[in-house]
Amino acid sequence: MTRLRKKDQKKAPSGVEAIRLKSLEVEMRKKKKADRQARERRRDSRISEEDKVLIELLTNGRPPADKTIINALTKDVSPGGVRLLTNMLLPVNTLLKMEIVLSRRRRVVHAMGMVRWAHSMYEEEMFEIGIEFTQISPDDKMLLLEHTYKKRG
Repeated sequence: MTRLRKKDQKKAPSGVEAIRLKSLEVEMRKKKKADRQARERRRDSRISEEDKVLIELLTNGRPPADKTIINALTKDVSPGGVRLLTNMLLPVNTLLKMEIVLSRRRRVVHAMGMVRWAHSMYEEEMFEIGIEFTQISPDDKMLLLEHTYKKRG
């Protein structure tokens, strides 16, 4: 029988250490669960791609009197939404009208969308914006489906 020397024996954690370890374990489980849920929320396949986007801000579903046009680039595209890079912070729940120029296909997709999240980048000079489409024609949705899956395949 092998005998462990005192220095090789693991000491049971004290009360405070045990609580700290348990707390870390719970936090890690929560993070894994949150990561899994975030992945499961994605309904559509996305492709990384830079396309030009023209954005028009809407107020109560209509363009305001002083029409604001914002230029942006897509970071990724899916049939359900886009991730954009722009120099203007767009607040969450802002309604937008968009024209996405799919340069590879030489086609323009027209859609309305809602800002779902926004993150500042490069010391708040650029912003990454997540937009979910709220209105898109069946033809444009089909175009995005074909575009997404043909590029992946």
